[in-house]
Amino acid sequence: MTSPTSEPTPSLESTTLGLLNVFARVAESREHTRIFEELGGVSLPAADLRLLEYLNGRPPVPTSTVAAALATDLSRTSRQARRLEELGYVARQADPADGRRTLLRVAPAAQPVMDRSLRSWADASLSATADWSEDEVAALARWLRLVHAGLSGWLADRPDSAAPELWQRLVATDDVRPTEARLALGEAAIRLFAWLPQARWFEQLLRDHAPDLSPPVYLTLVVVDRHGPLAVSDLAERTWVDHTQASKRVSRLQELGLVERAADTFDRRTTLVRCSRRGVAQVRRLGAAQRTDLVAALGPLDEAERAGWAALVERYVAALSARGLISEL
Repeated sequence: MTSPTSEPTPSLESTTLGLLNVFARVAESREHTRIFEELGGVSLPAADLRLLEYLNGRPPVPTSTVAAALATDLSRTSRQARRLEELGYVARQADPADGRRTLLRVAPAAQPVMDRSLRSWADASLSATADWSEDEVAALARWLRLVHAGLSGWLADRPDSAAPELWQRLVATDDVRPTEARLALGEAAIRLFAWLPQARWFEQLLRDHAPDLSPPVYLTLVVVDRHGPLAVSDLAERTWVDHTQASKRVSRLQELGLVERAADTFDRRTTLVRCSRRGVAQVRRLGAAQRTDLVAALGPLDEAERAGWAALVERYVAALSARGLISEL
């Protein structure tokens, strides 16, 4: 999450890790809702979007499989599916092979919305490299494929996304198709960034190194470390949650001794939140652990390609940020 201060420029792993963390974090926040609404024209809670995006491009899937993939209990997933069915986004049907099971899929009426969102995101992502050479586009595609292969092999029990194959089917019908290099980049970007929300990487990190922290609380700590001292209202805005949720997360961090509250010297009515020394140390420790995990998942890299990949990832991050597809924590 946070590069050591002694590092003069971000390394390939640091820049890539920052990009991965943004996409993993967005999937858990209202920012996901905002982006989907801009691209697809529909506003749905992040949890509903995760379910729809898991189903998108797949044949009918048993409710129990969806629950396991999204790490939610079966009853909650069933209620969520029934609500989305009432809204016209999910179709439920009995399993012909087992009448006791219910299968879920994206409702036909909702498929154009899902297609539009997927295509809009892919188009915007590819436009970030509009002024790149074909060789540069192909090189970035190779790096994103390598990252996905390494992480998905390391987190082998996490489900993959069906979105890349769906996108390829959609663009195959276009009169003007992307070049081979851009097709490869689109497929690689969709595969990696659609897989991340289902990979539950933060959960693994915290289970291994900080079991007292949940992913939302940890990400709140990171924001306080990076931008604090912050008023709770500002913290809520930066983490895309309401004031009540932000306040609960701060209370939990305070219980753990990771943040401190203090009155604003300019406005005594406002309380500011800042990291304690223990909190700063925790962010650094977890950031280092996550980077170690990424390096281990990737394995040895070709040193001749490392510098080129690092420069391309930095350019890609800047272009995605400029287009509003990602934003800093």
